[in-house]
Amino acid sequence: MGFLVMDAFHTLRVRGKRAMPLYHFELFTLLISALEWRKHNGSIKLITDFAGAEYLEECGLIDAWDETKILLDDMESLNINEDVFWAGAKLYALSQQKAPCVMMDLDFILWKSIDFQKYGTDLAVIHREDIYPLVYRSKEHFRFREGWELPDWLNWSVLPCNGAFVYFGSQEFISKYTEFAIEFMQKANEVDDRLYYMVFAEQRWMAMCADYLSIPIHEFSSLSVLFGGKQKYFTHIWGDKQRLKDNPKDAELFCRKCAGRLMRDFPDFSEKILCQNWAKRYWQKGTGDNN
Repeated sequence: MGFLVMDAFHTLRVRGKRAMPLYHFELFTLLISALEWRKHNGSIKLITDFAGAEYLEECGLIDAWDETKILLDDMESLNINEDVFWAGAKLYALSQQKAPCVMMDLDFILWKSIDFQKYGTDLAVIHREDIYPLVYRSKEHFRFREGWELPDWLNWSVLPCNGAFVYFGSQEFISKYTEFAIEFMQKANEVDDRLYYMVFAEQRWMAMCADYLSIPIHEFSSLSVLFGGKQKYFTHIWGDKQRLKDNPKDAELFCRKCAGRLMRDFPDFSEKILCQNWAKRYWQKGTGDNN
């Protein structure tokens, strides 16, 4: 029996014209992410705003996805502080999707096929997370406008779900999860913390919602395996982003390795972006092709 072809989506929120919304290493990562998904698992769409679509068109990358949907300009009417809720666009994009589907971050690459068929109407995440007090705060730390409160039925003991790569098998779950998360973001009082409000809305509430709906959660990996460096299925550069931003030489090497990988695995697409000003500097003799 073959693998179930699965629809996935990426989300890019730019919010207006910017000269350089993404670093070059981020452009290479999202490009490889989209192409590897199409190679191994199915179709992938890009959910973005007008500025994001225009930017990726200028970079020569828009054909990396099977389809581009310009939906995120509609977020302006939701009255969400996107400086605090920096991943809010991803949850809004999910609210427009049909199950089953996969939500994948732009900095996440899946290198192999996954048999999603076995997960059915359940939820599957890359891994669960421990409840670190400085990241996942207690109920008392949250403040809301207009007398809005978190419901008493939330289970604060369930382990949060990492949201970098998620399979959603249930439409009921998508609806409940996104409706509550969007309301949470709308009702949150003015805060300057960009961490614990967002990770509650995206990751802790995900686990609580599954618990509330009695939907099983599966893990593709675990924290112990990730920290042990033993898995070869995926690459997630979240933890390396700041280092690459702060160290141009490291970022240059990373981009050259990505360029080598593209030339090896996707030569046709490599030719398409070879002439792009942002990319052509990385195509030189001796370029590596490490994972």
